Amino acid sequence: MTRLLSGLRTAASVAGTAIVLCASAHAASVHRYEVSVHPSLDRLAVRACFDGKAPAALVAASDGARFYLESMRVGDRALDPSGDKVMLDAVAENTCVDYQVKLQPAQTRAQTGGPETRRVGSDMLTAIGDWLWRPQESDASIELRFRLPSGVEVSAPWQRRAGNDGQPVFLAGATPYNWSGVVAFGHFFTSDIQVPGAVLHVALLDAPAPAQQAQLEKWIEHAARNVSLLYGRFPVASLQVVVTPTPRGRGPVPWAYVSRGGGPAVHLFINPARPSGEFERDWSLTHEMSHLFLPYVVSRDAWLFEGMPTYLQNVLMARGGAISVEEGWQRMQEGFQRGARTAPELSLVRASERIGYNGIYLRVYWAGAAMMLAADLQLRSQTGGKQSLDTALELLSRCCASEERRWSAQEIVARLDELTGTTIFGDLVRAQFEGASYPDYEAVLTRAGVKVEGAWVEFDAAAPWAAERDALMRTGH
Repeated sequence: MTRLLSGLRTAASVAGTAIVLCASAHAASVHRYEVSVHPSLDRLAVRACFDGKAPAALVAASDGARFYLESMRVGDRALDPSGDKVMLDAVAENTCVDYQVKLQPAQTRAQTGGPETRRVGSDMLTAIGDWLWRPQESDASIELRFRLPSGVEVSAPWQRRAGNDGQPVFLAGATPYNWSGVVAFGHFFTSDIQVPGAVLHVALLDAPAPAQQAQLEKWIEHAARNVSLLYGRFPVASLQVVVTPTPRGRGPVPWAYVSRGGGPAVHLFINPARPSGEFERDWSLTHEMSHLFLPYVVSRDAWLFEGMPTYLQNVLMARGGAISVEEGWQRMQEGFQRGARTAPELSLVRASERIGYNGIYLRVYWAGAAMMLAADLQLRSQTGGKQSLDTALELLSRCCASEERRWSAQEIVARLDELTGTTIFGDLVRAQFEGASYPDYEAVLTRAGVKVEGAWVEFDAAAPWAAERDALMRTGH
């Protein structure tokens, strides 16, 4: 569950650092940014240069960006924002805009929402929309190079390659400008973890001890490898992983979320005092990474974009051996029961409309998970084991993962049916939303031959879906 993630002064005027967004020679029109970062990490001086005609305007995703903007100029001409835009319609071709930002980190004790700007020890975590004024067009070609004060690292969601000077060049993706994400600066620990089909770019903020660094890296790698078991590779080729200690919350991971702005990212808030074994058995990271099997889904369809990871977290942890098969089924049944007990008077439609109230998210998340279990088992049975949710999501990744837009659940369900040549997903979803009751997970478990009583789990070898059940969580699947 996702606990439902810069006026003119030259770079020399800010001591010690620079972030450079540089152009690639082969691109028809490239936006090149040079950004100097003060050693305090809360001041940025940005030079944005445009090949040919400048964009009509620069926009920032954050509501606070215009308050953090100290000045913006073209040569001697000052530019002022109008709301969330700075108009550039009178700017000459092949020109540069310079601006300065003074970030205002959040002062609340602990973060419990999505991307924001805040101090994490001596490090600075920034919401991209607080300081990056960029063209509104999502197809704008932007390259980023970071030059930082001595010893300072950077973590960003953008794709990266090695620059001529050995420093990384970041390539901004085609995601819309108002999709949120984070960039962190500081003396934190970074590492790249290779898993099947992907590189995880990990940043551990606020300098954990070496022993804990190793433990956290191991945990992240294990979770990613478990997620890769769905169809043999991690769902995205590059992932930013930011780990931040938090002073509040229960369990090893009190809060986590996925963001998509500039590229996929997972941000985890951890309780560093918890034992390492608790991290290995915690579902949060597997859940967040499982979001990446779906394209970006509209917020109203939480039953799918949260239900799918809620289902997969248990399946994939069992397949990878993080928990036993029996515990995987036990966790699912307990979750289904919690969902059924939460606001039982509400249909899934009504619960989805009121998801922000009094824990109702449990009903929505686990109803979605129950629907995915039913669809997975039925698809396996109907196709003689030739197809499954695994194969359907792998096909979805090939056709649709690169589309940088939000999808509705209806669109995804229709595409899954098309890709599998069945009507299983659509029929199940229509039947559920036409009724007022919670998904009949008990009937599904009975057909799969799964009986759970507390910590005791029994499997019926003669059940109609026994083979499908066994294949679902088979270790090494």
